[in-house]
Amino acid sequence: MRPLAVLNAIVFGSATAITFGLCGVLIIFLVLQGRHPELTNEFPSLTRSAAMFIVLTVVSGLSLLGTLKGQRWRLIAQAAMWVTIAGTILLYWPR
Repeated sequence: MRPLAVLNAIVFGSATAITFGLCGVLIIFLVLQGRHPELTNEFPSLTRSAAMFIVLTVVSGLSLLGTLKGQRWRLIAQAAMWVTIAGTILLYWPR
């Protein structure tokens, strides 16, 4: 496996795990929202984070697939993955 494919697989696996965790918390918040109205304040940022990591998971998965199969579009997919990672960093960068 090429080094770029290994790095891509690490990003894909990490994004998938974070997405799974965020979606699980999102479901729990939806279930408990009636009993605990203070959770409503956290819902928009949690939804934004979950959406960002869903996009990162999909883009890095496609990039990994293109890299492993040697597709012509793999460089475009790699660039999209790095742009998505940069967007995720900007989302969490302290202001």
